[in-house]
Amino acid sequence: MDTRTVHLDSLLTDGIFDIPSYQRSYSWTESQLQDFLEDLLYLPEGKSHFFGNIILNEQDDHHRTERGKRFVRYDVVDGQQRLTTSIVFLHVAAQRSDTVEEMLAEDNLLFPVTERPRLLPQDQDKEYFRDGLLGTAQIETETPSQDRLKQAFDYFEARLGELEDSTVLELANKLRYDCRVNVVEIDDQSEAASIFESLNDRGRPLSTLDKTKSFLMYMDDRSGDGTSLETVIKQRFGGIYRDLFVLKTGHERVNDFDEDSFLRFHWGMYDGYDSNEYFQSFETLKTRLREEYRSGNLSKVQEEINHYVQDLREGSAAFAAMFEPQNHPREVAEPLLRLLELGRMANILPILMASYLQFAEDDPDGFRQIIDACETLVFRMYAIDNRRSDTGRGRLVRLAHEIHTDSSLDSQAVVEKIDSVTDRYTPDERFERQLRDPDFYASNSSRDTKYLFYHYGQQIDSEADEEILRDIPHILSSEFQVEHILARKLPDESIPRELQDEFEDHVHRLGNLTLASRYWNNSYGNLPFSEKKCASGDREIDYESSALRVQRELADSEQFSKSEIEAREETLVKFALEEWAIDPPGVEKSQDEVPEDFVGYFPSDFFSRLTDKQEALLRALYNANRPLLTHEIIERIETEYGEVVDGSSGVSGILSGLSMKHTKEFRRSIMSARWSGEDNQYEFWLTLDEDQTDIFEEELAIN
Repeated sequence: MDTRTVHLDSLLTDGIFDIPSYQRSYSWTESQLQDFLEDLLYLPEGKSHFFGNIILNEQDDHHRTERGKRFVRYDVVDGQQRLTTSIVFLHVAAQRSDTVEEMLAEDNLLFPVTERPRLLPQDQDKEYFRDGLLGTAQIETETPSQDRLKQAFDYFEARLGELEDSTVLELANKLRYDCRVNVVEIDDQSEAASIFESLNDRGRPLSTLDKTKSFLMYMDDRSGDGTSLETVIKQRFGGIYRDLFVLKTGHERVNDFDEDSFLRFHWGMYDGYDSNEYFQSFETLKTRLREEYRSGNLSKVQEEINHYVQDLREGSAAFAAMFEPQNHPREVAEPLLRLLELGRMANILPILMASYLQFAEDDPDGFRQIIDACETLVFRMYAIDNRRSDTGRGRLVRLAHEIHTDSSLDSQAVVEKIDSVTDRYTPDERFERQLRDPDFYASNSSRDTKYLFYHYGQQIDSEADEEILRDIPHILSSEFQVEHILARKLPDESIPRELQDEFEDHVHRLGNLTLASRYWNNSYGNLPFSEKKCASGDREIDYESSALRVQRELADSEQFSKSEIEAREETLVKFALEEWAIDPPGVEKSQDEVPEDFVGYFPSDFFSRLTDKQEALLRALYNANRPLLTHEIIERIETEYGEVVDGSSGVSGILSGLSMKHTKEFRRSIMSARWSGEDNQYEFWLTLDEDQTDIFEEELAIN
């Protein structure tokens, strides 16, 4: 490993440079570009600026021109963000200043040979960088990295355009001759990829997707044995980066996610759900491939790399499709847009991605029904029922894996399984109870309430044979608000007689709410119902003339009081139960119906009746993920949970309490014990099945 410190111009003229396929794509944003430029602007005359480390790997195959001239070719292991930015900056400076252009041309700095520039990025960005950004071809950006390259060009073009030619020349010379870099040359390709995996470039940590590509290239190089998958990996990751351009161009809901989210969702459908692996998919992949490599099963390593990258490529296409509803047939685009506007998609995106790959082309109607079922689940569980964001995650991700790997599963079966999850957490009775909450207005977000009224408005518009006037993004925007029909701050004399003593008990009920434009609500929202219904004086706007039928139908009521609130609530609840109906496959057992061998079962009052010591014991066993001896249980309960246990007899008392509440048979079904003669004490461990684990984690808020 050789090390030297040189100025940037000396480094650039030393050879030509390629960004290897395992490297990250160009990722600098305006904040890094601003720092880059200001470092040059504020560098005192005669002073040098340390530009960082550049790690290079000299390649055996030197670049040879058509005339036979040879150039040393280097792979850039670290520092590609700075080098790429430097090339873009000098190119813009040359366009801005004739003197800079002549200097760079004389030194052949940017184009040492006619067929390529001094530096080239990875395959997916080569053509755009060479022919579009540095050339004259009109090429549209296709990947996030190409988009960022163009943004860098535009940023420097704008900033240098504000400066005098002499200043531009001064900055170009500062970059070439006053910026010093520490150059490290390494010899081994495997070492290069391994070093890259642990490095960060200035200001931006490596994304997990960057690390995944790097690691796969590294493992492929070590296990290839002449059958390298390098080209395949590069091609597929090129497609993945193009697909993930949707993170910049897709429906605004995509802003909830990033590359790491995509990797997590794909892992769920690829490998299923394990709470310890779902958020650590890259580490799990590394562990598996390394174990296969260490066992000498190189063909298995190659097989797994090929399979994973192919599946990841398919997954990226499915992920992108979820945020481009305009590219789907209308019967799919409309429900998908509804779901995108509703949000809270993290737990159902793996299902949507797997279903897209399985059904979108051959069974579009089935795919539409799956989207509808997902929307129903999200609206009932996460919107109206306000369930925790991780509720049902394990079941939903496992279903995605089942869809992805079991071709015998048809779309109707998928819908039934989704409905079963919805029914488990928010059955009709619970959904209705939430809708009838006397404090519905405060218990639900304005956006979710507007979402409900938008769809109710769609129905009554349809029944009246009227054209729907506004689209859902408009209704959900700040231009519309939730209006109280009987205003919250209604004067006492305007409160209906039958509500005089219980106004606060009814004012926030669903039946007293409707949809209104922001202008209407701000201007007329506090008026008595009679004045909202029919305008008087010079005012022309009222319920009777509203463009929204959800307001206009209110004008049919002579008055609005308790009975009208109740009747309207009845109508809205009935609508919601029909609009977001579920049809699970048969009646599922209640928590109090005890299945054989207690499979998937906890008594309905199990967690609510736990004492602090009982809960501490269960948590200690769960977190240990191995058998614990009696003294270890005591130590953990006391040190981690602050409960005092009176020795082994205290542990026995805790267990006896569980058995007395829920039978000894049930307690033994979730927890095993055996005598450890060597330690002269018992050891205990949990024996939860998959469904019990989900319930346990949810009830005790274990992530």
